[in-house]
Amino acid sequence: MKLKKLLATGLAAMMVMGLVGCSSSSGSSSTQTDKLQQIKDAGVLKVGTSAEYSPYEFHKVVDGEDKIVGFDDFVVQEIAKDMGVKVEYEDMDFDGLLGALQADKVDIVLAGMTPDEKRKKSVDFSEIYYTNSNVCIVAKGKEDSIKSSDDLKKLKVGVQKGTTQADYVTNTLGITDVTQLKRIPDLMLELQNGKIDVIVTGKAVAQINVKKYDHIAICKTTVGDDVAETAAAAVKKSSKNVDNTSFLKSINDTIKRLEDSGDMDKYMEEALKLAE
Repeated sequence: MKLKKLLATGLAAMMVMGLVGCSSSSGSSSTQTDKLQQIKDAGVLKVGTSAEYSPYEFHKVVDGEDKIVGFDDFVVQEIAKDMGVKVEYEDMDFDGLLGALQADKVDIVLAGMTPDEKRKKSVDFSEIYYTNSNVCIVAKGKEDSIKSSDDLKKLKVGVQKGTTQADYVTNTLGITDVTQLKRIPDLMLELQNGKIDVIVTGKAVAQINVKKYDHIAICKTTVGDDVAETAAAAVKKSSKNVDNTSFLKSINDTIKRLEDSGDMDKYMEEALKLAE
């Protein structure tokens, strides 16, 4: 009898331990880390950008130190301030930004990025914080050379790789003779040297670069301006392990504050002056 009691007691104890173990395991798998709190605990917001896209982001020597400045820098500094953290940049090629976000190398991407449907499949976007149009840049003296998209199709077109402009000229217009480079300055040099005939890019970017580079001008055409260049911040989608809901809300709250106060427009004006 004693042996039976001992076996029964031992079996009951094992069942209880098993239930506790299952409960603990189940609980841990459903626990999510709050991304916003994680960033606050670290004290740093890791920002992915491609700092050669003035006036959005570009390098400038300030007080003897090379810094990333521009419109997106103004915005992300405000986002970080509202979170109570500092900004740490990861500067890379534009077409590598979303991959870096997916790999958790950065927390957020700010790079004048348009939230198109293709990108929305892999990441979440904030509210749009800036809207601009697209334009064509050509050699001086050829400002009247493009009247329609058919005219554009006859030219050697240059775009920044991985951008909505690249998608527009290759997929929407079906242009096959397209030079796609990673950096806007490289495209400007290609245009100056006559290796391409036209660059399709955002209006704010064009306005800055035609002042920096000789013998180029913005084309007098409406081709391209039917596709708006909008800018939003990109964050990783929430997963079973990490919840980005409060993180994205904090970003949107800052964007709304800047828009309501008029600071968003002021920051673009300041960025344009910095880029001159």
